[in-house]
Amino acid sequence: MFKKIFLSFIAIVFISQLGFAQFRMGPIGGLNFNRQIFKSNTYRYNDVFTTKLGLNLGLITDLTISKNISLQSELLYTQRGGNFKTERINISEEYNAKLGYVSMPVTLVGKLDVKGAYLIAGAGVYLEKLIFSSYSFSSNGVNIESGPLKVGTNMYTDQMKPWNAGVKLKAGFELKKGMYCVAFYDISTTDLNPQFTINRNKTFGVQLGYIFSLTEEDRYNRFENFYEF
Repeated sequence: MFKKIFLSFIAIVFISQLGFAQFRMGPIGGLNFNRQIFKSNTYRYNDVFTTKLGLNLGLITDLTISKNISLQSELLYTQRGGNFKTERINISEEYNAKLGYVSMPVTLVGKLDVKGAYLIAGAGVYLEKLIFSSYSFSSNGVNIESGPLKVGTNMYTDQMKPWNAGVKLKAGFELKKGMYCVAFYDISTTDLNPQFTINRNKTFGVQLGYIFSLTEEDRYNRFENFYEF
């Protein structure tokens, strides 16, 4: 039900933006620093998982609601995942997972005008679909298992759920000529593991992009404001 409501909201946002004078869009990309959180009823896997580096790449749209507020939506391919390594007497184990999602964040953004740029901060939600997965498990340096994860919701046979959702926070700046730079924090609110342990993603990242206007009037105003003294 949540997925249907979210996707309907995304569709309404895009349709409304197409006819809006202050609709802007552009390419974005950056780095993800992802950490997986695991816990069960009997054990918390604290300080076991380490940060995994990934990429994010896609498009961003910006719908101006007022002078200081806009609604931003994104369509991204984003890499998540995690790895851990444990050392015990005569035994070392290492697990590595790579996850690729098509992600759709929507955030409400506040903007503070500082002459040639805007300082921006926003919060919102995201929904994403898993389209790629792989993992490997090694013991004492010998690979025991590897391959794609079993995706589904069966708690007896599957290893990863196909959908993920969470909260997105971001802050940064945007030059009035279009350059966009933010740091973001994605907090998964969905248990990704269909089995008994709980698995969530937490991702800190950075993004660079260029947002351009589709209207000549808005491009002219931004160009003039950029050079105001």
